[in-house]
Amino acid sequence: MPLKIGFAIVSHNEPQQLLRLVKTLNSMFDAPPIACHHDFTQCPLDEGSFPSNLRFVRPHIDTGWGDITAPLAALKAFSLLRKYDQPDWFFLLSGTDYPVRPANEISGELSDSKYDAYLDNREILYRGLPPGQTAEDGGFGRPDWIPLAYYRYCTFRRPTKRLLFTGRLLNRKQFVPIYNHKIDCIIRQFQFNRPARIYGGDFWFHCNQKAVDRLLEARSMRKLVRYYRTRMNPEESIFHTALCNQVDLKICKDHKRYEDWTGGGYHPKWLDESDLPKITASGAQFARKFRDKRVLDVVETALLHR
Repeated sequence: MPLKIGFAIVSHNEPQQLLRLVKTLNSMFDAPPIACHHDFTQCPLDEGSFPSNLRFVRPHIDTGWGDITAPLAALKAFSLLRKYDQPDWFFLLSGTDYPVRPANEISGELSDSKYDAYLDNREILYRGLPPGQTAEDGGFGRPDWIPLAYYRYCTFRRPTKRLLFTGRLLNRKQFVPIYNHKIDCIIRQFQFNRPARIYGGDFWFHCNQKAVDRLLEARSMRKLVRYYRTRMNPEESIFHTALCNQVDLKICKDHKRYEDWTGGGYHPKWLDESDLPKITASGAQFARKFRDKRVLDVVETALLHR
């Protein structure tokens, strides 16, 4: 039986680029199941202009990057795919992603895969790189990301005394972190029956139905959402912690996405034609971020042979 691949897309702008991505996926994968969580508040779009195999999440969530709403939007798209289509593999994409390998190569690699998920991840430890990890030039492997991630995801947090006495409504920026590298004693209480660890990395990944079912397990995910709701950039840790603590899941740290972080800052750079040789050499299945239609034309010709 042919492998069934589904796509969960999280978008908030550029409807025409989103439409192009959907049409390309349809042409490559023979109209696969697609679920899209689009933030209609930020950017209206004409649903009637999109192919019928795409389902929009309704009602949508008002999303914001660096906020718990981004992973919640992804979960809604995963849930829609799981309910109606039950694909073998689920790809999480943004509207600026684009395939960079032919469909038969992607399907063939997944058919022979021994993994349940392709997820960029590393354990978040106190003042150090995890065993076996080398410092990379950029992105989530850079040396300064580990202490930043520890501050975000592993520190205790309590409200300031002034806020405690006044009883004012608390928000994320009004919490004071308390550093403590012995985190297992608190982590094991919020979800798992054994000492759990905190992981982090790139938000974009793909996984099989077995792994998606773990993410959609309501009780455990509610506890994780509660834990990450007051934390900065939870999309860079919540799914990683959920999946990497499952002892029976085999997870590949190569998420098969090409990104270029050499420009510095908090986001990968916009890709252009000069990046195509590096994309090809990387073996990635998708790349991001794209915004130039002419570059996508070259990608289709040079990499997708279309």
